[in-house]
Amino acid sequence: MPSNVYLVINVDTDPDPVSVYQEDASLLKKYGRMREILAEKAGGAAAWTVLTGPICRDRFFEPPFTGFWRELTEAGADLVLHPEEDLYGPPPGREPGTCSYYDIDHMRPLILQKVRTMRELGIPFAAYRGGYHGFTPEIGAAVKEAGIGIELSCAPGIVWEDKAAAWQGAPLTAYYMSAADQARPAAADETDALFEIPWAWDAVAPGTARPRVVGENYIINEFSTLPAMQRVWDAVAARAAATPELQIVSMVCHTYTMGQSEYEERLMAILSYAAAHGARFVTPRAAKSLFDGQSAAKA
Repeated sequence: MPSNVYLVINVDTDPDPVSVYQEDASLLKKYGRMREILAEKAGGAAAWTVLTGPICRDRFFEPPFTGFWRELTEAGADLVLHPEEDLYGPPPGREPGTCSYYDIDHMRPLILQKVRTMRELGIPFAAYRGGYHGFTPEIGAAVKEAGIGIELSCAPGIVWEDKAAAWQGAPLTAYYMSAADQARPAAADETDALFEIPWAWDAVAPGTARPRVVGENYIINEFSTLPAMQRVWDAVAARAAATPELQIVSMVCHTYTMGQSEYEERLMAILSYAAAHGARFVTPRAAKSLFDGQSAAKA
């Protein structure tokens, strides 16, 4: 069993985008159930997204949610800025079907303001993740300007030009990202590069469960099956067994399915399976520290 493979659990806290409005208490109940599962199965190590979007620009940056985010960070979890500009959109003045992630005049002030808000509250973001895996070098520059050093949008193999997702040829394990091309490692002289943690992928095919949603070739609890997710983890573990280098990848699960036994049971099962087959659960910050430690030891 490999001992050099680490898994970051991306917890997507967005409300179900096709549902009616959900009261705060309903969302917090689902968040609490997810927290219970991750405490039991992963020691609480996770990366929790905080949503901002055109129809909920500030909601999750205010009480009662800020109290929950504070509890998470005090327990050691990481928070992730997650702008969903098109799923919960489009933004005012933008036509439906367009991609906001290409518009840096929109994205840069949004990123800077939301990062500043959380920092002033004493619950700063550790990482950034774009909606639909969308990311551009210009967004990367804004993320670094805001003081964030970790990025979580990469799904290797995915190319969705209409969503600014360009991850063809991206590494299958964590890497420092080139400022000019997010799917390539940084050059040795790039001292301020973002640390990228890609989604676990079997390297077979960029699968989709439905349009613009990765599926059974990745570990995404709500849009895959347990056997498929196990197969992806087996591929990650096999890569780890074949190299002394750290293998650091991520998976995703969504809080909106909490309270539904099918999804809860599948999530617990894949976390148990991964743990039984070498996975060590870490936060993005812990993963970066491990990566930097190995790099320093080799220097």
